[in-house]
Amino acid sequence: MTTEHLPRRPHLLIALSSHGFGHLSQAAPVINQLRLLMPELRITVRGTFPAEQIKRRIFDPDTIESFADDFGMVMHHALSVDIEASLSAYFNAHKDWQKKVVDLAIHLKEIEVDLVVSDIPYLTLAAAKHAGIPCVALCSLNWADILEHYLKKYPLIGTDSERRLLDREQSSLIDTIRSAYQSARYFLQPAPSMVMQDLTNTLAIGPVCTPGEKKRTELRKNIGVSANAIVILVGMGGMAYPVTLDNWPSEINGQALHYLVPEEMVTLPVAVTPEQFRDTDAQTINTISIEQTRLTYSELVASVDLIITKPGYGMFVEAAAAGVPVLYVERPGWPEAEALTGWLQSIAHCAEITSETLQQGLFTQQLTELLSKGHYPAVPPSGNLQAAGLLQRILLHTE
Repeated sequence: MTTEHLPRRPHLLIALSSHGFGHLSQAAPVINQLRLLMPELRITVRGTFPAEQIKRRIFDPDTIESFADDFGMVMHHALSVDIEASLSAYFNAHKDWQKKVVDLAIHLKEIEVDLVVSDIPYLTLAAAKHAGIPCVALCSLNWADILEHYLKKYPLIGTDSERRLLDREQSSLIDTIRSAYQSARYFLQPAPSMVMQDLTNTLAIGPVCTPGEKKRTELRKNIGVSANAIVILVGMGGMAYPVTLDNWPSEINGQALHYLVPEEMVTLPVAVTPEQFRDTDAQTINTISIEQTRLTYSELVASVDLIITKPGYGMFVEAAAAGVPVLYVERPGWPEAEALTGWLQSIAHCAEITSETLQQGLFTQQLTELLSKGHYPAVPPSGNLQAAGLLQRILLHTE
């Protein structure tokens, strides 16, 4: 059979926010499950993650388009939003908005996309709607609600007339973003998701993630520690977060702690003489590069004794899927945090500490309690199949 006589493969485009790693890790298990249901599916991934990172998460994508259809929020660091810079970036992104919608709509039609899934660039949804292509949003948050939350805290400056004008411009901006999300056939909300009371197309589903294979023995062998060693994964997501481990606990009940950290956080041990050691209270913090483990990140999550992190969808749900205890630093002001932490507290062994407590290393008690409790019943990612089944029905025109 010649190529021109082969049946046309259905074509799905998945658009991803590059605001941290969470959107890729959230969408990937749904897309992979859909590929299992529809092996003939053609998949285009649209986002600015490195190609190798995308391929580690999404099975065999046909095409990768390195374009960012949104940016999320501008961050000072992993726990702090730059509101002024974010607002400026949004106004800039919405210049020639309608032209951007039309141009992307033309592109989607040219490459013959049958379904757009967005986690959660709204420009892609608006373009799909303009092109008459079915579209679905999938995420635990949306940028309209996030931006609106922060703008309510941002004081308007200038004269009365200038403030009224800016208020109208901000309201129009929010309305445009929310309208794009509302244009999707469904906005799938994997547990745990923030409340989205201004959208009427939401559909709650179970958690979504790719559970990692437990490789506890292999991990400890690879990093050169005993089979019973306590290993803790430190991960703050895909954004910079200034933290030093110098003051962190080095042991619990006489047993050494081994922290798995990004390469740039590894601290080399300092040699001291016996006399110096007797005269100092300095402690040796065992830090090991994540890269040294030779395991995938999901495998690490499933293989450690405890995770230190910030509230974030991917880490929380993967930890829950593995039944691993979590010590998380508070994320004040982030509107998704309440939904995330409330859910984790209801099903996991976890504890919250302040950023100051983390920096000062004053969390020995929390570590001790969580490690003594150990693992808990795993929470399966039931949303993977729920979402994939819905997307399959849309592609087959039965939904």
